[in-house]
Amino acid sequence: MKLLPLFDDFVFKAIFGKNPDLLLDLLNSFPEFSGEKEIKEIRVLNPEIPKEGKLEKLSILDMNAEDVLGNKFLIEIQASRQPSFPKRALYYWSKLYTKSLRKGQNFKFLPRVYSFNFLNYIQLPKSSEFHSVFHLLEKNTPKLRLTEDLEIHIVEMPKLLADSKFNTKLENWVYLLREAQNLKGEEMKTLERSNPKIKKAVSELRTISKTEAKRYLYEARLKSEFVYNTGMADAFDRGLEQGIEKGIEKGIEQAIEIALEIKFGSDGLTLLPKIRNKKISKTPSEILLAIKKAKTLVALKKSLKI
Repeated sequence: MKLLPLFDDFVFKAIFGKNPDLLLDLLNSFPEFSGEKEIKEIRVLNPEIPKEGKLEKLSILDMNAEDVLGNKFLIEIQASRQPSFPKRALYYWSKLYTKSLRKGQNFKFLPRVYSFNFLNYIQLPKSSEFHSVFHLLEKNTPKLRLTEDLEIHIVEMPKLLADSKFNTKLENWVYLLREAQNLKGEEMKTLERSNPKIKKAVSELRTISKTEAKRYLYEARLKSEFVYNTGMADAFDRGLEQGIEKGIEKGIEQAIEIALEIKFGSDGLTLLPKIRNKKISKTPSEILLAIKKAKTLVALKKSLKI
C-alpha cells in the first residue's frame, strides 16, 4: 500500500502529535538548538485530531508544544501556497505569545515562542537556502536583537534537491517529510539508518497508512479541501466578473491587488509597482481579466507585456 504523504498536516499531526520524542528530535535537528541550547523535553499541548465532522479546510491542524523551560513551539505544515502567508505566520505566533500570559501577570512572564513552518512550495524566491530564520533586528545594527521572544523558522522543502548531499539531521528530516510517500528500497533504508527516530517515524507512517480509519479521515479531509478550494475559485471568478461588469473604477487598484494575491500569492504582488506606475497599456478591467485567465505568473507577465 502506498504511504500517505507526511507533508500533509493531518498525517504529520497524527504521527508527531502522539510521539513527542519524534517532534523533539525534529526540532533539535535545527542548528539553533544544538549544544547547550538543545531542547531536553517537550510535550504536545494539542495532540488531538478533529473528528470527521470538523475536517473543514478552515480547521487548521497546527501543533502547539512546550518545553520544560516554558518556551512555546508552534509547528505548521503547508502543502500548498497560502495568500498572505507572512502575515498569517506572524498572526498565529502572536496568538500563542499573548495567550501565554495569564490575567494580571507581569509581561516578564511572556515566553519565547518559536514558530516552525514547513512549506511544500517556494515562499522566498530571492533566497537559495531551504531554511530561513527571522528575528526582530535593529535596522542599522543587524546583530542587535530587540527580543529573544520571537523566532520564526521557514523551511521551503522544494529547495532541498534530491541529489543534495545530506550531511545534517535537518536535511534528512526535511527530505523525509517531503518524499516519504515516494521513497522505496535502498533510499528509504538509507534514511532509516541515518537516525533511529526517522526509522520510527517511517514505521508510524506505515501503520497509519494501512489503518482504514486513519486513511478514511485523511481522504475525507482531502475531499473537504477540494470542495473548499473549488468554492473559493468559483467565488473568485464570480466576484471578478461582477466587478468587471460594474466597471469598477473606485477601488480598482485594491481589486487588482487582491486578485493577484489570491491567484499567485506574494509573488503576484511584485507586479503592483508597474501597474501603479501606469507602465501597462491595458485598462484596469483588462488587467483583471488577464489575471483571471492566466494559469501562471509567467503567462500573466506575457499577457501584460511586462
